[in-house]
Amino acid sequence: MLTEDLVRSYDPVYKVNPPLRKSEDTKALQEALIDGTIDVVGTDHAPHSAEKKECEWDSAAFGMVGLENAASVLQQVLIDSGKSNWERFQSVLSEKPAQIAGLSDHGQIAVGAVANLTLIDPASARTISPSTHSKSHNNPFAGMKLPGEVVMTIYRGRFTVEDRKLVAK
Repeated sequence: MLTEDLVRSYDPVYKVNPPLRKSEDTKALQEALIDGTIDVVGTDHAPHSAEKKECEWDSAAFGMVGLENAASVLQQVLIDSGKSNWERFQSVLSEKPAQIAGLSDHGQIAVGAVANLTLIDPASARTISPSTHSKSHNNPFAGMKLPGEVVMTIYRGRFTVEDRKLVAK
């Protein structure tokens, strides 16, 4: 979703490696994701301290918060665009990554499978806050309105997010 046009502001939140590309490249990547040429989505979640991001462009660290908004971004690109479906959504975020990693008991809902689940409210929309669940605030989606919201997560059978809030460890 993000393009090199954002880099013109020299806001280090957009300094990433590989760098953001032209809108034509972003659209080509979206189409490749939709048609199955790309079969996995990763976020390269790379949060950094304020000291490493809130500085001059040349001195800033590469990276951005990505994981927290991945489901919403993917919902917008696949579902809300009308170009794909929820089956594809779960495949690129869960099933296929588990297969690639050789985790045969992950990435699926089945008896005996590890209970790693994310429940999303697809009808919800939210304006992304600059503050994150991460120790970092270098969130390039801050201020954007994105669809969907994670309501609950279960990791290895334990709730980690419940009613849209992190569960204390």
